[in-house]
Amino acid sequence: MKKLITTFILFFMICLPAYSDVQHITLDEAVSLALEHNLDLKSKRKQAEELEQDIKIANALKNPQFQSNFLMGKVTRGNSSQFGMNVPIEISKRGIRKKIAQTDLEIVKKEIREKELDLKIAVMRNYFSVIYAKSVVKILQDREKLFKNMMVISQQRTKNSPNYKLDVLQSQIKYQKQVVFLNKAKANLLVAQFELNNTLNIKDSQTMYDTVESSLFANNLSILDLNLLPYQDIEDTAMKYSYSLSIAQDNIQRSEQKITEAKHKRIPDISVGGGYAYQTARQTGGEALPGAYVGVSADIPLLYFYNPEIKKAKITLERSNLNKESFENHLRYALKEDYNKFKYSKENMGYYSSILQESQTILDEHTKRYEKGQSTLLNLLQVETMHQETLRDYIDAIQKYYDAYLDLMHNVGHEILLNTDL
Repeated sequence: MKKLITTFILFFMICLPAYSDVQHITLDEAVSLALEHNLDLKSKRKQAEELEQDIKIANALKNPQFQSNFLMGKVTRGNSSQFGMNVPIEISKRGIRKKIAQTDLEIVKKEIREKELDLKIAVMRNYFSVIYAKSVVKILQDREKLFKNMMVISQQRTKNSPNYKLDVLQSQIKYQKQVVFLNKAKANLLVAQFELNNTLNIKDSQTMYDTVESSLFANNLSILDLNLLPYQDIEDTAMKYSYSLSIAQDNIQRSEQKITEAKHKRIPDISVGGGYAYQTARQTGGEALPGAYVGVSADIPLLYFYNPEIKKAKITLERSNLNKESFENHLRYALKEDYNKFKYSKENMGYYSSILQESQTILDEHTKRYEKGQSTLLNLLQVETMHQETLRDYIDAIQKYYDAYLDLMHNVGHEILLNTDL
């Protein structure tokens, strides 16, 4: 027992100094902090900046080439030396290449919005986990007080009373075990707080961010007032606004553009060149002859007609269409599943709320009877165990309710229905 408590004390001593300040924030504040400072999100946003440069790269003209041809020896007689420039010209390729780069940018922009949504949901989930862990601590703190009171009452009774020694030993063991459970719960709370701060992922933060809510037993928690539209409205919203579906549609568009790009490779590119040509007097045996030259060349797709690339692009288009159809199909089932989980979890939470009040009344009554010597310790322990189970069932019902809501919002794939207010 002492060894375990010492271990927890050392754990707190090691972990807590890493943070110089503890700041309690609302869920909205936590979400805002993450959207502004999260390092992973900043990195994803940089990807959009990279693709903006890819558009310029895709639209770039080919650089001209300097060419020279200086003749030496007897071959110079009747032939000129030359130097000039050659300009490669792409035909019907830059435009489609630029469109593909623009589509890639649009996809990444939507991926950023999707990542922002995922980050919001992750913050909400971990913020709730902290409140849940605080609720467990509160349950066990109340239980510790009760067991301590039971131990004191047992010790204060006359030693010749029935089951005196047995009651004292049982109450002591219950109390000591409860201290262990409470310490474990406090450690789990600290882990949940670290996980919340890890999700925020703020560079060089010296602040430990914590929830303003003390537990799920606090009054007027708006987390319990989540309301949803009818199912069909939710499905229609997802099909219209989902970032994942929009990205899938953009991938179809990109696949179509890749087909066009592959076909345009059949169009010959040309190179236009020109420059100065000359023969010296020594080369002509008389006067020097100045002049010029022009030239044109073209790539001819004679040996390779790009059929495999066109076929591959068409297969990719077919796969993109199948992926979108498959995602829509899976999405409808996922939405139905999440919606029904939410509906029944909300109903169960209401039942447990009513049961909890009745269970608390029964526990209070048995506690009073035990204090007056009208009930045995065993009866009180049985009632307390049932109440403990009811408390855990209640907060578990809230967790399932809130998780079902977040899962549904994740599958909707857009923050249009997301409520971040706790």
